Amino acid sequence: MRLPPTRWSFPMVMVAALFWGLTPVAHGQTENDISQIQMTDVPITTAIDNLARQARLNFIIDPNLFASPGGANGKGNPEPTMTMTWTNISAQNALDRVLQEHHLVAVKDKFTTVTLFTGIHHVANSVDASLLGGDIQAVGQMTNGLIPLLLFSDAPLDVALDHLIKQDHLNVILDSQVSGYFDKASNTFHNEPTVSLRWENLTARQALVALCEIYDLVIVKDSATGVVSIKPRH
Repeated sequence: MRLPPTRWSFPMVMVAALFWGLTPVAHGQTENDISQIQMTDVPITTAIDNLARQARLNFIIDPNLFASPGGANGKGNPEPTMTMTWTNISAQNALDRVLQEHHLVAVKDKFTTVTLFTGIHHVANSVDASLLGGDIQAVGQMTNGLIPLLLFSDAPLDVALDHLIKQDHLNVILDSQVSGYFDKASNTFHNEPTVSLRWENLTARQALVALCEIYDLVIVKDSATGVVSIKPRH
């Protein structure tokens, strides 16, 4: 049975809280300013998540940003926390400050319009969206087939991709290796990641391409059979 096109939801996982004070706009402030943003030992990804939502962005945080092993003695790159108080600042300006102070960047894809928060040395994963069929320019235009609210909470990656494929009736299959996510840092497959996001006014194709780009997947076409599939890049 086909799922409703406006919303997909999976079990929620509670995260650490980010608190800010929201008070009426004072003299000299703009409509977008927040009187006070206060954080106490908040993980950086939680801070980014809350500020990006306040700024009304369609975004996702690089799943390898702090989770990948490979640091000294195999301990990986630990996630920093933030303790600060800012006043009379917009969510976007606060977000920009957080990224700058922690040497992170926001990369917005021109076709999917989704912003990826990642490290400054991130190498973009190019996906051939034209293999999904139709005019490639339609992938980047928020016009036809918009999903008002796309919500995944800890959804397995292959489940999220499968929903998007079915939503747009695409003739695409998922390679079995998608269930074993390939980690470039350690050059090994790990248990499949889960996807948590809240995107507004995107097409299923935009969302599908965005997830492929972010999770280092490619869209390929078999020259012999003509079958289009999604598989890990390596």
